[in-house]
Amino acid sequence: MFTVEEFANMTMKIIANDGFDGYLPTAIYPARRNLVVLEGVPENSDIEHIAFKWASNGAIDDEEFLVAFKISSSSFKVIRQYEGVKEDGVFDVSNNNT
Repeated sequence: MFTVEEFANMTMKIIANDGFDGYLPTAIYPARRNLVVLEGVPENSDIEHIAFKWASNGAIDDEEFLVAFKISSSSFKVIRQYEGVKEDGVFDVSNNNT
């Protein structure tokens, strides 16, 4: 199992190395140790709906997954889905000196 905060911390490390401007939606499937990135999301689209549906479609049966995506110029959201329960958190990258 992976918590929202653990995935957010991992995401912050990636952002610290690569920057936040081009951050793409990223999903992780902990049981399979599989990490994937979504490219080609149109600007001004409903990123939360698109990213969650994309991550859900990549899950096998009721597999746990987490997805992170940019929601503003300085923050991102992480959603975790596990056994039908959805939880989320919003994280500010400006606190990470990115």
